[in-house]
Amino acid sequence: MAMHRHGLVSGMVLAVLIGLFAAVDARALPGGRTQSPSSSVNMTIGGVAYTDSRVFFGRYGLKANWVKTGERLRFQGASVKVEIETDKRDAVFNGRRVLLGDPAVFFGSSLYISRVDAEKLFAPLFNPAGAYVPPAPVVRVIAIDPGHGGQDTGTQNKALKLNEKTFTLDVALRLRALLQKQGYKVVMTRTDDRFIPLPERAEIANKAGADLFISIHFNSVENSPAVLGTETYAMTPQNQRSTSTAPSEKDPGARMAYPGNRNDPWNVILGYCIQDKVLGKLGSEDRGLKRARFAVLRFVNVPAVLVESGYLSNTAEARKICTAAYRDDIAEGIAAGIRAYSAATGTTKTK
Repeated sequence: MAMHRHGLVSGMVLAVLIGLFAAVDARALPGGRTQSPSSSVNMTIGGVAYTDSRVFFGRYGLKANWVKTGERLRFQGASVKVEIETDKRDAVFNGRRVLLGDPAVFFGSSLYISRVDAEKLFAPLFNPAGAYVPPAPVVRVIAIDPGHGGQDTGTQNKALKLNEKTFTLDVALRLRALLQKQGYKVVMTRTDDRFIPLPERAEIANKAGADLFISIHFNSVENSPAVLGTETYAMTPQNQRSTSTAPSEKDPGARMAYPGNRNDPWNVILGYCIQDKVLGKLGSEDRGLKRARFAVLRFVNVPAVLVESGYLSNTAEARKICTAAYRDDIAEGIAAGIRAYSAATGTTKTK
């Protein structure tokens, strides 16, 4: 349960409160959480470092306005609009859903976001050509990973006799053709119906000297056939929960720094660009830019994403996926996302 402070607190009273908080190591909150603010800008809740969203977004020239006081805060700039909501991990960046690692928290008169979300999600999206280390590689070689294969069918729609592995390979081949026409060298983790162990998929990309890694999948959810839409996953930053891990749960891999974390800024930019362009092409439901420590994302050395293009468990969406035109649109959306990433980061291939 997150802490609430309804109504605006005067600057003098807030300063007194902050001083009281800073005088103790921790303060009990509902649900057994603790809070140890060190200033009005930065605070710690339940071991998570938070920062005032108004101060952070203000650095990028965004103005704050409450959509609903104490609950939903909107930030507006010349070309950027962001919305965050109390106690939610959902946020909206330029009309697209992005998932926070930790819920936003209302305190005093502002909403606070985790420092990891500020630095590893929003900062790269605001400044994609920033001076990050390591720098983003110029995109010349792209590894495409058709999910599953062989005895691993992936998700299924048994009523329609559909296997995920068939469609991932089909879309991957369509994407390869598009990228090759644009002058990229393309490496495939598989080109036929065979099983490739997950660690080997990342290894194939690493050995080939790939500059990007795109893993293609289709989704399914048991007992919820109405669920549909597109979601894209980027590697979870170190010291943060993955999207599938509830804020009340511990994420056993959170403290680990994997090879995939070396490209945290580029991962999120690539993920956002591909999610944005695929949604624009398909008109599918936006299930968001999410975070996960999937094996193929953990061990690859270059910017990488995993794209869940649609739900085979949803009959209507599965029938669309069965059509070549829809699979063309998926491939074209991913290709457009790669171009948008290269333009944003200044990593367009050179001749």
